Formats: sequence, structure tokens, C-alpha cells
Amino acid sequence: MSMHESPDTLSAVDFNASPLNWAAGLGRYTRRRRVELGLTIERAAKLAGMELSQWCALESGWVPDPDDMNRIEAIAATLQIFWGDYSFLILMATCQQGPPEKDFDQP
Repeated sequence: MSMHESPDTLSAVDFNASPLNWAAGLGRYTRRRRVELGLTIERAAKLAGMELSQWCALESGWVPDPDDMNRIEAIAATLQIFWGDYSFLILMATCQQGPPEKDFDQP
């Protein structure tokens, strides 16, 4: 699959859920896409330049800082999707949750 032929990014979001949980949708999509590609969590984390705990948190609903384009692009490249689609999910989750906290691995 080329980088421009993204799978349906929004398919992991349950638009009928009350209230709509973008962070959970982001986590579900990330996990489903990783599994579709046959990647282990360890391999996906390594490809994205992340710690294993960060990738696990990502699949559990942790939302990366939407301003961290290097991280977003690395995750999207690992998942073989267009970074803009993934960035959109992150932005929606961030808007729902409020301002992002410090980076996952910062105190």
C-alpha cells in the first residue's frame, strides 16, 4: 500500500457513541492498523522511535501533542498512512480533552 492510499482513518470512531470519544477511537485505529500490517507493539514502537510504554499508551488512548509533528509523522509512517489523517484524529481528541499535558515521558 502506498503512503497516499490510506485506509479509512475515521472507521475506528464510533459516531453513535455518547459522548464521542476521539482518544479511544485514535487508540483503536492505531492498534487495528498495526495489526493489519502484521507489526508487533515492539516493532511499531521501534519504527516510530518511541518507547514501548509510549506505544502501549497510544493504543490505550494517550493523545500525542498535536504540535509534535516529528512524532505524528513517525507514527503515521509506521502505520503507512498519510500523516494529515492521523493528525486530524489527534487534533479532534485534543479538542475534546482540552490542552495537552506535557509529553508522555516528561514529569
